[in-house]
Amino acid sequence: MEELNNLHNVETEDTSYDHVLKYTGVFGGVQGLKMLVAVIRTKLTAHLLGPVGYGLISVYQSISEFIVSCSNFGIPLNATREMSELFEEGTDESIQHKVKVIRTWVIWAALFATILTILVSPILSYFFFDHDWNRYWEVIVLCPIFISFLVAEGECSILKGLRQLKRVATIETLAAISTLVLTIPFYYFWKMHGIVIALICSTAMTAIIHLYYSVQLAHYRVGLFNKEIFREGLPMIRRGIPYVLAGIAYSGITMAIPALMLISGTYSDVGYYRAGYTLMATYAGMAFVALEADYYPRLSSVNHDTTRLNQTINQQIDVCVLLITPFLILFILAMPFVVRLLYKPEFLVILDMTVCSVFYMFFRAIMLPVAYTSLAKGDSMMFLIMEVLYDIVFGALMWWLYFQFGLIGAGIALSVAALYDLLSIVFVYGWKYGCRISGHTLRLISFQFVCLVVAVAVCLQNNLYVKYIVGSVVMLVSAWRSWKLLDRRSQVAHDLIRHFGRRKDDCR
Repeated sequence: MEELNNLHNVETEDTSYDHVLKYTGVFGGVQGLKMLVAVIRTKLTAHLLGPVGYGLISVYQSISEFIVSCSNFGIPLNATREMSELFEEGTDESIQHKVKVIRTWVIWAALFATILTILVSPILSYFFFDHDWNRYWEVIVLCPIFISFLVAEGECSILKGLRQLKRVATIETLAAISTLVLTIPFYYFWKMHGIVIALICSTAMTAIIHLYYSVQLAHYRVGLFNKEIFREGLPMIRRGIPYVLAGIAYSGITMAIPALMLISGTYSDVGYYRAGYTLMATYAGMAFVALEADYYPRLSSVNHDTTRLNQTINQQIDVCVLLITPFLILFILAMPFVVRLLYKPEFLVILDMTVCSVFYMFFRAIMLPVAYTSLAKGDSMMFLIMEVLYDIVFGALMWWLYFQFGLIGAGIALSVAALYDLLSIVFVYGWKYGCRISGHTLRLISFQFVCLVVAVAVCLQNNLYVKYIVGSVVMLVSAWRSWKLLDRRSQVAHDLIRHFGRRKDDCR
């Protein structure tokens, strides 16, 4: 196809700081839009359906996430990696053939998800619907949702691997808007009876949007009963099984934490912890949304070249740390206002927890670019081992520190576990893959870390004047340092100055 012939261009082959900054901003903006749409949808859903309907939607979504995690065989991660390697070295014919293999196995995964749903539906019915074994049909009817999710994930992995980042950003924007448009009318007219059909329609539209953009690159072809196609995809599936197990392990620890809290706490404590974690990991994590869409394909394409691999890793760490540190300082300074805006005044008890957990995001900004190395190299067993070890350490720290210090202990546990994850991954991946953090990057990290430590110290004391005056100064110092370093390495800063300068002249 003509568009497939034009894959290699200045946009898709750019690996400069300008490119990293551009798509970090693009996907950060898309994530912000998605969050805004989610807030609107949540408000309208709660108003139209009440707490019972909102809870039922959460149950259906939990079931969907569980089935998809157990059924995708790690296809999205492996497909992105393999497509990225072909993007660098393959021909148009080999790319089209690999797309056919991926789509074939996505269909097999969808069939497996359907069979799995039928088999486990009584068990899921028992756990999610008041210990009633006979509501299995409410689980089975969700099968179109699982299939749509799997199809969308498969097509998105193809687009990411082929560096079609503008298409991915457009798809995510359209999917967020279509979900709002296609769910609220069903809730309004049919109330509780419209929940399932709304979820089916919205996820089906998401899959259709993905297909619309991906088939422009490669016609939709599958070989369900082609033995060669089937055998060619088996290595990808075998490498994907550890990813599935890692996902199950992570799901297990996330379910175990509320149970641990309830031993000595209440459901309110669980709710406070979830609110604090959402604030820090979801809202503050917007700087990481470009990692999977842009960074992972770029890293996969150079995974056999240690020099270029390390260059890519250090470049991404620089950008992540420089962007997220001033934001984290501003975030904890504004936390009392953010909590009142998003929740209720009684949720102010989570302030100290969120401040103590701020290092969780800082350490992840350094760790994640290194951690993607095992994914880029297709070493799924190493990924599984590191993930399981982290889950064990995190669970133990949460059990100990929460019982000792309550919610503040939970925040400390998040930060300490992230530090363990960073140190272990840097050590192990340095030994196994030759990953190295450069001296320049270490100096950059050290400066921003000191700024963050000072900001946390002033936020934990009770003098508001000291908190906001010193905190603001530290935030400005961190932001100034980030701007100077990015300005030195990137043209983006100059472009922004010229853009706003022109806008100012036009206004005159």
